[in-house]
Amino acid sequence: MSLGVRDLHAGYLRGDFKSDEVIAASLSRIDELDGGPSGLRAVISRIDGTDASQFDLLLPLGGVPILLKDNIDTTALPTTAGSLALAGAKAADDAPVVVAIRKLGGQVVGKANLSEWANMRGTHSSSGWSAVGGQCRNPHVLDRSPGGSSSGSAVAVAAGYVPLALGTETDGSVLCPAALNGVYGFKPTHGVLPTQGVVPIASSQDTVGLFARSAVDVSYAFSALVGAERRITGGFEGALDRARCRPFTIGVPRSGFFGYSPKADAVFEEALGALRAAGIAIVDEVDAKTGSDFAISEVDELVVLIWEMHHDLGAYLAMRGVPGASSIEEIVAFNAAHPRTELEYFGQEHLEAAVSLEGYSEAEYRRARNEIQRRAEGAIARSKTLGEVDVLCVPTMGPAWTIDHVNGDFVSGAGYSVAAVAGAPSISVPIGDVSGLPVGMTVFSHAYADAQVLAVAEKISEILAVRLTPRFLPRIDA
Repeated sequence: MSLGVRDLHAGYLRGDFKSDEVIAASLSRIDELDGGPSGLRAVISRIDGTDASQFDLLLPLGGVPILLKDNIDTTALPTTAGSLALAGAKAADDAPVVVAIRKLGGQVVGKANLSEWANMRGTHSSSGWSAVGGQCRNPHVLDRSPGGSSSGSAVAVAAGYVPLALGTETDGSVLCPAALNGVYGFKPTHGVLPTQGVVPIASSQDTVGLFARSAVDVSYAFSALVGAERRITGGFEGALDRARCRPFTIGVPRSGFFGYSPKADAVFEEALGALRAAGIAIVDEVDAKTGSDFAISEVDELVVLIWEMHHDLGAYLAMRGVPGASSIEEIVAFNAAHPRTELEYFGQEHLEAAVSLEGYSEAEYRRARNEIQRRAEGAIARSKTLGEVDVLCVPTMGPAWTIDHVNGDFVSGAGYSVAAVAGAPSISVPIGDVSGLPVGMTVFSHAYADAQVLAVAEKISEILAVRLTPRFLPRIDA
């Protein structure tokens, strides 16, 4: 499906096509590309069909086919988080964000594959693999990682299954797969879109995000969802229009964001040059000029995630009440009892830590949480204020690595963690490729600057005009 969300909506209003034809085309695309030994495996479950008469095509998302990451609760399709312990289990209620989609006229056509338990099961996991969905694949080069944990959502948009998909992010789970698959992935300010009914990791960072093939589609869909939720007062569309009309300055922090992927750095520098040539004001080395320190302790962040997962995931599983899977202890026991299907490739160290909390205390959790949040928020604020910039831009990460079920993921560095920890909005914008593998630029700012971040992403997209179409190559040298 090549049409975007806005184009689809406009086409409906003109009478160019019918909603049942569009939904059928989406399902046909899934069936064509997803299954079999060489399929993308981006979808865990899908609807059988739909009644076109149910759609009000005047609504913002009327008749738009949408995929949801399979950790977002739905009553029509199972919600499994990729785990066989929850296979076939439907939630008692739709998540509020799903209710909002339906109010806006959208059609959920299926649930997207993901890194099992949103990549918080084991220490050497392979992004995009789940016991329920198998290994999701990158549509640009099939032996390369799709990233995670919202793997299937990004792949499905890149491969043309749907024009819009929802994922979730705790730290990088939207921006990483967006960058590796060459699509736009937006993580809003923490709490702006409701996370009730989402299989949790950590309530202080969990966020629902969006994937689309254009920045304007992300803005359009997010504006609709925000309007349905009424979470931002004063009218988000008005704020977005005002942000689009204002000039802006980009700050580029260097320390910790460059050097781990020289080829991705080169793509970023070329994009930065194109933005300068187009008249965009850029303050380079903004961190050095302002004394901003973006370093976030991974050890401290893990303390936060494990502690909150113990409480948040434990409470969610108890609420779901699936027999044999109503606690983290039962999930761990289920996996141990099914090692060939669940534990063949990597373990469950994070789940085990969340059960025992051995070595973790509430005092240590509070210290760690305060420290990483203070650092992240402070670095963003200091750079923006002293550097006199509106947004910050860095490489999202290097190109996709080869899928490796023996050693797990190879992530040498990334630019999304600061915004994730700070609860700030961020978006990955496609800016080019390395040997056919997409590279993205992360745009981020302070909390509730969603309109500014989206407006800047739209302008960057307009200037660079990058469109990365998957070629479904079996490997690079093909």
